[in-house]
Amino acid sequence: MTRKPTYEELLQKVEELEQEKRIWMKGKVNEISGFEAEEIQPDVQYKDALKKMSSLGSIINVEELQSIMDDFHHLTGMVTAILDMEGNVIAATGWQDICTQFHRIHPKTAQNCTESDLYLVKNIKPGEYIGYQCKNGLWDVATPLYVGNKHMGNIYTGQFFYDDDSVDETKFIQQAEKYGFDKNSYMEAFRRIPRYSRQEIKHLMGFLVKFTSYISSISYAKKKLEMEIHERKHAEEALQVSEGRLRALIKTLPDLIWLKDMDGRYLACNARFEQFFGAKEKEIQGKTDYDFVNKELADFFCANDRAAIEKGGPSINEEEITFADDGHKEVLETIKTPMYSKNGRVLGVLGIGRDITERTRAEKERQRLQTQLNHAQKIESVGRLAGGVAHDFNNMLSIILGNSEILMDDLGSNHKSYSNIKEIQKAARRSADLTRQLLAFARKQTTSPKIIDLNKTIEGMLGMLKRLIGEDIDLSWHPKKNLWPVKIDPSQVDQILANLCMNARDSIKDVGKVTIETDTVHFDKDYCERHQGFQSGDYVLIGISDNGCGMDKKTIDNLFEPFFTTKEIGEGTGLGLATVYGIVKQNDGFINVYSEPGKGTLFKLYIPRHERCRSDNSATVREESQKGLETILLVEDDMSILRMTKTMLERLGYTVLAANTPDEAINISKTSHNEIHLLLTDVVMPSMNGRDLAENILKTFPKMKDLYMSGYTANVIAHRGILDEGLNFISKPFSKQELSKKLREILD
Repeated sequence: MTRKPTYEELLQKVEELEQEKRIWMKGKVNEISGFEAEEIQPDVQYKDALKKMSSLGSIINVEELQSIMDDFHHLTGMVTAILDMEGNVIAATGWQDICTQFHRIHPKTAQNCTESDLYLVKNIKPGEYIGYQCKNGLWDVATPLYVGNKHMGNIYTGQFFYDDDSVDETKFIQQAEKYGFDKNSYMEAFRRIPRYSRQEIKHLMGFLVKFTSYISSISYAKKKLEMEIHERKHAEEALQVSEGRLRALIKTLPDLIWLKDMDGRYLACNARFEQFFGAKEKEIQGKTDYDFVNKELADFFCANDRAAIEKGGPSINEEEITFADDGHKEVLETIKTPMYSKNGRVLGVLGIGRDITERTRAEKERQRLQTQLNHAQKIESVGRLAGGVAHDFNNMLSIILGNSEILMDDLGSNHKSYSNIKEIQKAARRSADLTRQLLAFARKQTTSPKIIDLNKTIEGMLGMLKRLIGEDIDLSWHPKKNLWPVKIDPSQVDQILANLCMNARDSIKDVGKVTIETDTVHFDKDYCERHQGFQSGDYVLIGISDNGCGMDKKTIDNLFEPFFTTKEIGEGTGLGLATVYGIVKQNDGFINVYSEPGKGTLFKLYIPRHERCRSDNSATVREESQKGLETILLVEDDMSILRMTKTMLERLGYTVLAANTPDEAINISKTSHNEIHLLLTDVVMPSMNGRDLAENILKTFPKMKDLYMSGYTANVIAHRGILDEGLNFISKPFSKQELSKKLREILD
């Protein structure tokens, strides 16, 4: 037995049918949205179309149609109704009570009504009519209502029986009982249902088809007229808006703009041009240049007008003018172009004058600076020559000083030749002082040195530096607490940081990191005698590092030469690092650069510590280097550093196993008969980094300690991911005393 649907299920079914009807109606509305002559934005197109098309009453005269339908019903007794595409009743008369009071109230019977509506709407055709007997037992007939070729609604008649239908009254009684209708009221409404012959309905619908055709033609004509009026009004408004925008644009342009006819009379101008003549546009129109400026200048203007007309295209000239409104002068670059009609006849001249006063002034300044630059280049050429001579001379002095120190250590102060060798050493040092003075010759500049805390000065620049290097690059700041004071012009610090940070930015292709740090450093006499350019004493370190593309040795060798650059032509002057070098040298400091291709760059700048209160008779306290007896495996890929560090360690008492490559160090560790107490290794090497090397050797000597050395700071190593925090590290360059202290901290 088939299960009867519940009341809730019936409500759900009705809602589904109504939703189907709404979707279908929406599609029809989208079809008729083609009525819109004006452009409708996508987000409001459906709403506007729906609003206009569903209001069928705005197209037809509802009151007049309702009156006609009422008279029609009075004469014929037949039901009629006009519905729009959403099912809204525009006009109706004579609907049967059995539908309005019963069938469209109960969910189940209302479902039958909805099915009937859908069938009629979906199957109806222009100029025809269609009938359908709903499941409630009554007939409905409809014909479509079109406006033009757009389906706007339908005209219905219905709620009747055909006279040849076999109507079972018992079925309606059962229907009243089934759906809980009041039987007496329901059957009375049933008995009032009219019966028509099929011929009567045919004639009626023939009338309604013609009636809808009439309504359609009248409504279409009305709508078309309304749209034409609307389009014309819209076009006029758009033209006014366009003209207003164009005039506002011309009025607010910073250039002078004007239009003349063939006789030189002004037709129009903008506000900037009004300032030139000191008059309003209405006062300028119809007049010529001779009415506002002297004859000589007016002749000049007119001659340029004729030149543009004769040329048949834009003509450019420069002119200096005085503005009548406030008397200021400007140099203008003027472009004059002939204006043509559609048939090619010249109508006049359009002029545009652009203020190039600053550009002209800048060009003069550029020429002045070029002259200064040519002079500076001559000075820099002398500086480069001096630098080349000093470089070779200092190499020879290094040999003299180094060998004299070895002889003095070997012979002792009691040897008869000791004093002679000491005189040779003094003369070499005086010669070194002369070369430093020669290098300083090409790097003089006027400064105002002040005693400053570099941490505070750099912190004040961080905001500007972040904007300078851009958002894609992380700027990391690591200040040393209790930093020593220095004496330097603060603007020079700004120059140093700006130049080095821009260089770091240019070396990073996409995202990256720039690290700025400060520290305090002491260099002893022994260390400085082994490193050219270093001087013993206390220094404040400024370290600027990046993880960019790095540099090869050839580039580093020429890095501080004036006009040397690795950038493309026009992208760099080559003076940035030369400026940094000159500033540091002028303040008795020095610079070290550590870089390898693909491994970033570190600049170390050393500025002398400033002693505020220093006693002349103060004694220098010097820690004695601590001796050691352990065996150290030393690994360094730079032979000069390897030899120097080996000598330092041996003079401190250590047994040294030296290796120039990681592979050589691994072989030494495997063949060594002595226990290796500590591995002292460079961090960045060609074939293997120091961390991997230490892990390899620890397999053979698990109790071995390790100490990493590098020209990169610990911060750089940390963000490069090679060395973890907490591991032993010593930064290059280091003195024998610093190395001794660090080794004893680890080994003891």
